[in-house]
Amino acid sequence: MKLDPRIIEGKRPLDCLDVDIAKIYIGQKGYFAICLCAFQDLKSIDYHLTYATLKEVNSQKTMAFADDFDGDEFSYFLPEEWVKEPEKKYRPFSIEDWKLKHSIGETVLYRYKGTYCGDHSEAELAYLGYIKPLDGITDEAGKGQIVLGNNAHGLQNLFDDYEIWVDGGWKPFGIEIEE
Repeated sequence: MKLDPRIIEGKRPLDCLDVDIAKIYIGQKGYFAICLCAFQDLKSIDYHLTYATLKEVNSQKTMAFADDFDGDEFSYFLPEEWVKEPEKKYRPFSIEDWKLKHSIGETVLYRYKGTYCGDHSEAELAYLGYIKPLDGITDEAGKGQIVLGNNAHGLQNLFDDYEIWVDGGWKPFGIEIEE
């Protein structure tokens, strides 16, 4: 059986043989289940998998873990800190995506992902407009160009080779895909 890929390598749900380890996590959030197979997909919180705070650990029971929600008892507990955040996925901007987030005249800080002579170079240039593809489609990811400073850049090229400064950090030059 494969566990959810977000579970940190080398970690696994705790069971009744792991009560000493589990006691460290009393008062902390985590995932509870009666069946180990519930840990194959942590996004499917339902009656098979519960997300709550660990209230109690009882070494005298096979269902050793109780949650703080309704005191239900479970056979398995996985501490939240053993689960890494899902990696965000991005795709290139479409012209329509770009226009929703940026206004003409706004400055854009971006940089090349690689290095040039050992250094990163970045540019802060004014967004001056966009160039639609010949077919006029503006909502297809990666199609068309935007004009930054005195250069037109293809949206696919920006996604492949550049990062943009957004919300205090460097992000892929694209839009996050909502899953």
